[in-house]
Amino acid sequence: MNASRHGLRPGFPLILTISALAVFLTLLWLGDWQMRRLAWKEDLLARIAALQTAPARPAPDVLSLDGDHAFVRVAATCQSAPELKGAPSLYRYAVADGAIGWRRLGICRLAGSRYDGILVDRGLIPAFAGKTSPLPQRFPQIGSVVGILREPGSRPWLGSAVMSRGGGMIVVRVIDAETLADLATRAGLKRPAPLLLAAEHETPPPIGLQPRALPGDIPNNHLAYAVTWFALAGILLWFYLAMLIQRYRR
Repeated sequence: MNASRHGLRPGFPLILTISALAVFLTLLWLGDWQMRRLAWKEDLLARIAALQTAPARPAPDVLSLDGDHAFVRVAATCQSAPELKGAPSLYRYAVADGAIGWRRLGICRLAGSRYDGILVDRGLIPAFAGKTSPLPQRFPQIGSVVGILREPGSRPWLGSAVMSRGGGMIVVRVIDAETLADLATRAGLKRPAPLLLAAEHETPPPIGLQPRALPGDIPNNHLAYAVTWFALAGILLWFYLAMLIQRYRR
């Protein structure tokens, strides 16, 4: 490339400049993304803090309203119904106290709502702690439940949300919107709510399940991450300018 024809001084590091600019902009984008995550996390923590004293609202009433119902405490009396023949046992992968864990999923049939029921995360199964896979096990139907409404997560970037099917079980690693609807339908619901109900406690309490609706400690390190990315961008800019100054002093 003829640098003088493009108005550049001879020896101008064009490729290096383009590469440095790309990295610099990427670092700025990462810093901005962490700042947006910080705002999201602070809102999340504020909602969780408000839950500590929030009374439980009737689930059919809440679900019949439009709006954002994530992290709302609700109470539901589940309608008894014959167990769907051939319905699989539903499990979700979890990490509990640093070890592999498995959470049991079930359904709560509702009356007086636009939905006929909701998928419920009933809690951890202590007997399965540390096991590489769960075992098919039946638990009694849910009588009544108080818990926290949760939005489904994002679809996994790689692989399927479902870890395995068969043997009377469906085991998932995450619950995105599509997986939530599929599990609820397979469990017998026709119009499942688009939210997950994380149980805080059930009546009667099921033996062998340990409800854990929210993690005990939710870290919030996004500001530190943002500062790190912005600092790296500043360091890169400083080195690049120092290189140019040194180059043209020769």
